[in-house]
Amino acid sequence: MWPSALVGAIAIGLSSPATGPPFDVVVLGATGFTGRIAARYLATRYGADSPVRWAIAGRNAAKLAEVKCALPNGADVPSLICDTSDAAAVDELVRSTKAIANYAGSPFLDKALPVVEACARRGVHYVDITAELPLQRTSYDQFHAECVRSGALVVHACGFDSVPSDLSAFLAARALRAKCGEAPECRRLQVYVANALGGFSGGTLATGAMLMGGGAEGVPGAADAARRGSYSLDPEGGVGGPDRDDFGPVGPVGYDADAGTWTTASVMAAVNMPVVRKTNALLGYPYGKRVRVGECTDVQSPLVAAALLPLLAAGAAAVGSPPAYEALTSVGLLPKPGEGPAEWLMERGFFHVYALAIAADEGAARSPAPSERVGRADIFSAPGWGDPGYRGTALMSVESALTLALDRHACAAREGGVLTPAAAMGDALVRRLTDAGMRFEVQ
Repeated sequence: MWPSALVGAIAIGLSSPATGPPFDVVVLGATGFTGRIAARYLATRYGADSPVRWAIAGRNAAKLAEVKCALPNGADVPSLICDTSDAAAVDELVRSTKAIANYAGSPFLDKALPVVEACARRGVHYVDITAELPLQRTSYDQFHAECVRSGALVVHACGFDSVPSDLSAFLAARALRAKCGEAPECRRLQVYVANALGGFSGGTLATGAMLMGGGAEGVPGAADAARRGSYSLDPEGGVGGPDRDDFGPVGPVGYDADAGTWTTASVMAAVNMPVVRKTNALLGYPYGKRVRVGECTDVQSPLVAAALLPLLAAGAAAVGSPPAYEALTSVGLLPKPGEGPAEWLMERGFFHVYALAIAADEGAARSPAPSERVGRADIFSAPGWGDPGYRGTALMSVESALTLALDRHACAAREGGVLTPAAAMGDALVRRLTDAGMRFEVQ
C-alpha cells in the first residue's frame, strides 16, 4: 500500500505517462457518514495484501486522521486534503487517480459538479451515490459531450439508489429477449422491492427536505428535470414514452396480476425509474419505446398494502414540510445531518429486489403472464453486510468505481459519457458485485 505521508497537497509528480496516476480509486468525502463506511469497506476487502491502490480525501486533516485510525486490518492509506470549492485542489485530486468515488454530498447539488467537471476534462472516471435528479440532469447537460471527448465515464446513483433497480431491469429485459429468440418490445418493465430492511441518515433526510420543501427552486437542472416529467434524465435524442408516474400501471396500491402479488408504493421509485428509463434510451431502446416502467413494493397482503400507503404519504409530508422536519429532528425522532440509522438497522439490514420484463403481446394471458413471455432478474444483498442504503451503498459504489478503474475494457460503454450503472458498466459491474457477495438470479 502507499505510505501515509501523502497528507496535504497531492504530489502530481507521482503521475507520469509511463506509470499513470498513483491511485486506482480515491474516496472523496471520506469523513462523512457513508464515506467512512466506504473507506472501511475498502480496507476490509482490499487491505494491505491487495494490489488495489486507494486513498481517502476530504477537507479536514484531523477528521481524515480519525477515519484512518478507525480503519480495520491496520490499513495505512494516504490522506489527501481537498475542498471541492477549490478548483486547483480538485484538479490535483482528479489527476492523482483513475476514478473518484464521491461521498461529499447532503446535498451533492453544491459540491459534485466541480469534481464532475474536472473528471470530464481530465478523462478520469467518476461515481457517486446521489439520488438528486436536478444534479444528474445538469451533469449530463453540461458535461456529457466533454466526457465523450475525453473518455471519462461519469455515473451517478451508484448505491442502493439506483444499482439494484437499474441492473435488475437490464437483466430481466435481456432474459426476455433470450427466451423469445427475438427482440420483443416490452409491454411492461416493473421493479419490485420484495424485502428490505434499512433506515435513513440525517444527511439523506436533509437533502430530501430541501428538495421537497421548495429548496430546489432556482437550482440548476431542477426546472428542466420537472419539465421532462417521468423522463427527467433522458439523454439527447430520447423520445420519452407513455409513463406519467413512477409506480407502473397498477398504481400506488393494488393487485399486480403479472407478479401475482399485492403492491404498494416504493419510497424511491421517483429516483430509480428515471435512471432505468435513461438506460433504455442510452442503449437504443432495447426495452421498447412504448414500455411502461415502474417500481413498487411487493407486500403480498392487501391489508399491508392499504396500511403502508398512508404511512409512506405521512412520512413524505413530514419531511417535505420544513416546520415538521425541523420539529422532528429537534426532538430526536429523525436523525440530524451526520447521524445515521440505528445500529441494529445497520447490522441487520438486507434487501431483495427483482424485476419482471413482460413482452408486448396482446394475445397473451395477463394473469399470470406466461412464463415464456416474461424475463425475471432477482438481486440479493451480500450476506451480513447490513443496511442497504449505507453499508450496501458503500459496497456497490466502491465496486462501481473499481469496475471503471480496473475493468474499463470489460464495461458496456464503448465511449465516455454521463451514463447510468447498467449502460456504463453492465455485466462488468454484475461480476464485481457477485464477487463481493451479492447474488444475481436470472430466469
